[in-house]
Amino acid sequence: MRASDFACGRLLVALLLHCLVALQVCGRAGAFTLLSPFSYSSLSFKNLLNSVLLSSNANLAGGGRNLKSDVLEDASLITPKLIRKYGYPSETHTVVTKDGYILEMHRIPKKGAQPVLLMHGILDTSATWVLMGPKSGLGYMLSDLGYDVWMGNSRGNRYSKNHTSLNSDYQEFWDFTFHEMGKYDLPANIDYILSKTGYEQLHYVGHSQGTAIFWVLCSEQPSYTQKITSMHALAPIAYIHDMKSPLFRTLVLFLDFLTAATRMLRITEFMPNTKFLVDHSQVVCHDNAMTQDVCSNILFLVAGYNSEQLNKTMLPVMLSHTPSGASIKQLEHFGQLMKSGHFRKFDRGYLRNQLEYNRVTPPDYDLSRVKVPVALYYSVNDLLVSTTGVDRLARELPNVIDKYLVPMERFNHLDFLWAIDVKPLVYNRLVRNIRRVENHKAKLTANLASFLAMQLQRHQLQNQIQIQMSQLPPNVHLPHGLGMELIASVTDPAPTTAATATATTTPVTTTSVEDVLEVSTTSELYA
Repeated sequence: MRASDFACGRLLVALLLHCLVALQVCGRAGAFTLLSPFSYSSLSFKNLLNSVLLSSNANLAGGGRNLKSDVLEDASLITPKLIRKYGYPSETHTVVTKDGYILEMHRIPKKGAQPVLLMHGILDTSATWVLMGPKSGLGYMLSDLGYDVWMGNSRGNRYSKNHTSLNSDYQEFWDFTFHEMGKYDLPANIDYILSKTGYEQLHYVGHSQGTAIFWVLCSEQPSYTQKITSMHALAPIAYIHDMKSPLFRTLVLFLDFLTAATRMLRITEFMPNTKFLVDHSQVVCHDNAMTQDVCSNILFLVAGYNSEQLNKTMLPVMLSHTPSGASIKQLEHFGQLMKSGHFRKFDRGYLRNQLEYNRVTPPDYDLSRVKVPVALYYSVNDLLVSTTGVDRLARELPNVIDKYLVPMERFNHLDFLWAIDVKPLVYNRLVRNIRRVENHKAKLTANLASFLAMQLQRHQLQNQIQIQMSQLPPNVHLPHGLGMELIASVTDPAPTTAATATATTTPVTTTSVEDVLEVSTTSELYA
């Protein structure tokens, strides 16, 4: 690395640390605490930002009065209220994990319908599936198609910051990575949904980190694959060594330093959702703000440039709901994956690895255990997920039913959620995949039912023959072996004429349940 590049890297790291400290202060002490000497209220501070950042036109000052009312309202509504605003029923459910975290799930209920679980990525929430409105939100789309939609919230985001014994101000609360989400959060969510709905299986849709925690679940607790009908991975995360994002590639160079610095400063939470950030995004990012392009460029820097598919009017809504908090340890774990080129457990250091894993390096997650039908959806311009990483993931998963490269060169990481044309480009194919898996499952179930009915009928006929033979008078004797031939003919009813007599020595092929089901994967669905 050149000296100038290293110097730039150090400057970026220093800037990040200053941001972390500032965000920590804002997140801990409450919005605008740093401004208390000036006695600014939330509204007056918003007006101040307007006067500095917006056009001098009088109708643009004073808190953004000309903003579309729906955009302002949607930016401030929590997920359940956002759902109800657009005429859909909404429920809130709480789940307690085995390690004591209290998670909030949001539901668009459909009584008696097949459940679908949607799981967001890092720094995101359940709102991501509905914040773009009924015309684009996947949550609404699936509900309109007749599914019972459940939207999870991983530990640490704004909806899941409670614990049975720990306060979120405690450092111990934030001692988790995406590993614990896969090991504890997902099983709790899945079991709760199946218990509430009475179904034995559900469909799963994950975005980014929401896919990684699914691989963890199947690797750590493979029995849960029996509870999943299909899995749909949007921007799937596993192998991220060749991530293209210049921001994250630079930060990974200083991973050890950043880890030590955050521990020394006791910074455990990253980018919490605060009133300051919500108000700031509404003022700085709306249509009439001179700084709106700054907001869009922040998203492009992280996810990939694609102005064609970004609905800029909705930027205040996007950036009011996201970011929504994560643990510093989560980011550290992803950084380790980038450095190592592996998809593996958290690296605790040589000594602690030996104690925890009985080896000096952490073990890889076993992707061969992900035996459920998996569909992968990815794009070329995703700065966080490379096509080569998805190719490697597809090779290691045993039951990939679809590997879909979005046919748009600039489609990026966040476009899977918020793109203007996400329905025709991604969601329509996702729904077709769900339907095909369901049809395949129905076909196998019908075949199995037919097979079992046929076996039952044959068994009943055999019993009838045996009963009739037992009722013959004592003085009536059948030719030797005839009784057994009659019983066998029910199982193998082929004629035994002279023309076929020569074939009686050929072994008879019997049909089993395995023959009826005949496949362990559903890959032939898309042949």
